[in-house]
Amino acid sequence: MPIETSTRSLPRPLRRSVTTLLAAGFAVTALTGCSADGNQASGETQAPAAASSAEGNAATEQVVELTDGWAKAADSNMTSVFGSLKNTGDQSVTLESIDAGGTAGVAELHETVMNDQTGSTEMKRVEGGFEIAPGETKTLEPGGDHMMLMELQCAVKSGTDLTVELGFDNGRTQQITVPVRDYTGAQEHYAPGEEHSGHGEHSDMPSPESSELPECHEH
Repeated sequence: MPIETSTRSLPRPLRRSVTTLLAAGFAVTALTGCSADGNQASGETQAPAAASSAEGNAATEQVVELTDGWAKAADSNMTSVFGSLKNTGDQSVTLESIDAGGTAGVAELHETVMNDQTGSTEMKRVEGGFEIAPGETKTLEPGGDHMMLMELQCAVKSGTDLTVELGFDNGRTQQITVPVRDYTGAQEHYAPGEEHSGHGEHSDMPSPESSELPECHEH
């Protein structure tokens, strides 16, 4: 029940003082109420902003962590991309594809196997991609599994950078940029009978038609 306050029985000077104090009290109460409402409204508007920020971070989060990445210099024909891909998430991911944009006409994931009959190593396209379990690392290296860029549209020169896009089974993609350097090893050939976009066996020897390709520029 509200308490009624009367100042009629008080002397006139004292009555004015009490009235002034009561008015000040009501003003403080009103301001406090407004401040509380304002804080509550402010909290409600901050939540969507925080959610939006979280969504933005998730959209730019990397799928795998690349270390020691590099690509082999090549004037024509084909080249390879290497490095260690670590799955820092809590679910398995599978690297299914690679896209080199305008650098190469064909880009594939390859494994290197030994041919028991010839005693030499051969490259074969990997069906299904490379699965990487949580916390594990997939190593791509010369003489082993690697990313293969074929039908080069430009010369991949040492001292430059090369950017490719990785495609994963969960629909996400990730761009990686690696330095290009000279390397004379890992002269593997395709397994006999393997067809890669109309090509049979390959080597790293440049063809006369593609020996004067323009230098690649980072995309």
